[in-house]
Amino acid sequence: MKVLGLVLPVLLLLGTPAIAVEFKGQNIDGQKLPARAYYYATGGVYKVQVSFHNKRATIYFDDGNQTTIQLNQQVITDSNNIEGFGKLGQYPLNRTFSVGLVYDNNWLGNSDNQLQQSNPLDGLWKISLE
Repeated sequence: MKVLGLVLPVLLLLGTPAIAVEFKGQNIDGQKLPARAYYYATGGVYKVQVSFHNKRATIYFDDGNQTTIQLNQQVITDSNNIEGFGKLGQYPLNRTFSVGLVYDNNWLGNSDNQLQQSNPLDGLWKISLE
């Protein structure tokens, strides 16, 4: 019975699919890598560091801020074209939901009656590893 207690957990671990981010067949989860991040909403390019975990990337800015995005792909085939989605101040829980602060013009109680244009690329990031 003790053998079954040891073998069963090992079999469960072997049967669990790996969900780490891969590049060139290597697991790159947890490593902080130098990169450039392009934010489609602003058109800004930022020199950053990025670390991957599962299907997420955390982008670390030089000023100490960071944001976490949900990656579009888990296996990176082009280190200059890693895309993901995540708004500043938000942390993705899964593909549909995120939590955090929402930054917009109305958070201070600004009551403009103008309809604001929504940017369809708001939240889209492109990372290029250096």
